[in-house]
Amino acid sequence: MLDSEAILYYADHPVEFVEDIIGATPDEEQAKILRSVAKNPMTTVRSGHGVGKSTVEAWVVIWFMVTRPFPKIPCTAPTQHQLFDILWAEVSKWLRNNKALANELIWTKEKVYMRGYPEEWFAVARTASKPDALQGFHAEDVLYIIDEASGVDDDIFEPVLGALSTPGARLLMCGNPTQLSGFFYDSHNKNRASYATFHIDGRKSSRVSRDFVQTIISMYGEDSDVFRVRVAGDFPLQEDDIFIPLSLVENSIMTEFSPRKSPNLVHIGCDVARFGDDKTVIGYKVDEKVTFYKKRQGQDTMKTADDIIMLGEQLVQRYKLTPENNDFIPAKVDDGGVGGGVVDRLRQIKRNNPERFWWLEVYPVKFGERLPHKYFHDTTTYMMSIVKKLLQPYDDEGNKKPVELILPDDDDLVAQLSGRKYTLTETSKIKIESKKEVKKRGQPSPDEADCVLLLCLPVKPPKKKGVRKNGKSEKGNAGTHN
Repeated sequence: MLDSEAILYYADHPVEFVEDIIGATPDEEQAKILRSVAKNPMTTVRSGHGVGKSTVEAWVVIWFMVTRPFPKIPCTAPTQHQLFDILWAEVSKWLRNNKALANELIWTKEKVYMRGYPEEWFAVARTASKPDALQGFHAEDVLYIIDEASGVDDDIFEPVLGALSTPGARLLMCGNPTQLSGFFYDSHNKNRASYATFHIDGRKSSRVSRDFVQTIISMYGEDSDVFRVRVAGDFPLQEDDIFIPLSLVENSIMTEFSPRKSPNLVHIGCDVARFGDDKTVIGYKVDEKVTFYKKRQGQDTMKTADDIIMLGEQLVQRYKLTPENNDFIPAKVDDGGVGGGVVDRLRQIKRNNPERFWWLEVYPVKFGERLPHKYFHDTTTYMMSIVKKLLQPYDDEGNKKPVELILPDDDDLVAQLSGRKYTLTETSKIKIESKKEVKKRGQPSPDEADCVLLLCLPVKPPKKKGVRKNGKSEKGNAGTHN
């Protein structure tokens, strides 16, 4: 058995444990998952078939068993085949003939335990078909392994959340993303901010054969749900009432940004918090790339306006913007409720010192305001349609186009954009649900998403006259194009 010094080291270094003690070499994605379990309370992994997720689950079981005192490790999967023939067999495979562990860890058909402690120090396999599969496990160090988590009923997860309040508790969920609802789905969508999330595409995995990928494409097509789930590791196509699919958002996040020497476009957007848990979110967009600048709760309008001014001056310096080139920065601000105070303050700042703040053009925007548009009911819907179009990989003629919007890897943003629903009005116009409706469904306010909507909204530029000598700025209206 390992000495105490080695155990302390490997407790925080699972990759090294796998290499040194188990005698295996994790690939890049497996290494990331191992490190995540050591660091984060909850880790969730969605992937296609054959990427090695059962292997990494087995390594995690063994590592946790050896490096924690008296741990309890319940493992489950939807069926006996998935649990015993795949996951549990994988654990056995890595324990067999392991000289460092063979005499210490005892493997049975349903249990692995430390020699001499079968009831206090163990991992156990229980199928998720039993409602109490994950109940009754109490320990300072408890690890839940959920294999093929997309197929596990929500009731099975209920005892897990309570147990995770213990500092040493961990949860690792892996699976093919087969369902558009449930605990596993939520961990990659509305609850994403609470998890360390991983997505492994079989097309990019060294463990998946090209023949398998091509077979699925030939049989079902790349646009099929079979391909999405079994190869790409994506959830099936979204529910009919989801406006922006998750896949579009994630593809945007994973796109490399190549900044220009001199940007063509610099915009600022601010969604102003109204009350409670809502956040004031300030962001900026440089050409295709969106970056969040500040997120604040309980911030007054004066401070929010000052933050926008500070950001604008930083951007002017960073990108060497000049009035001679008419390099104005549109500051698009949520003008509903308390947001009006931010708009008024920014306009006052511009009036008081137009030479210094030549770059500032204030554009108030009202969310949910009715529009005389042929297809879209209101301003929120119109802005969502702009974002969706920017995220689309193809143009209106079906031709592949360059990426037009690169989003930050922000868990809240991902959940908000990919979870917004829509309906059709009596006049057959598309209508995105309001903030109030989103929160009524139990979702947090889409503050980050609304900031992105503002950033992507086109505006009419001011006349190319530079700063007006009377100190009055040009009035600008949100560019709502019909």
